[in-house]
Amino acid sequence: MNLIGAATNILVRFLVRDVESQAKRILVLLDKGHVFYINVVVLTELYWVLTKVYNYPKNSFVAVVDMLLESNGFQLFDSEIVRSALSDYIHNTVEFPDCLIHQINLNKEMITLTFDKKSSGLSNMQLLNE
Repeated sequence: MNLIGAATNILVRFLVRDVESQAKRILVLLDKGHVFYINVVVLTELYWVLTKVYNYPKNSFVAVVDMLLESNGFQLFDSEIVRSALSDYIHNTVEFPDCLIHQINLNKEMITLTFDKKSSGLSNMQLLNE
C-alpha cells in the first residue's frame, strides 16, 4: 500500500469534481493503488468546505464520510472515532467538528469543557459557566 497524505483540496476536487482535470489526476493515483490518508485537520476542513461553501446538507456530508470510511482508496486517522463522531452528528444538532472533538477526548477518557450550550449536550462535554 502506498499511503500518502491528502490535503483538503485533494478531497474536495475528488468529491466535488469542480476541476475535472484535477479529479482525474486523483483517480489515476487511486487506480495505481495509492491510498490517501485523511488526518483530523483535513476531515474538519472538509466538513467546513462541503457544508459552508458547497452547501452540502447534513445527510450528504454523512454519506461522503461513510464513503471515505468504506473506500479502499482512503484511510482516516481513526475510523472508530470518526464513526462515533458521525453518530453524534446524526443524532444531535451539534456541528461535526464538535462531535469529533467530543469523541477524540472521550477516547482519551477526558471530559471536554465548552462555552457552547449545544455541544454541552453531548455525553462528556461540560458547559463552563461564566
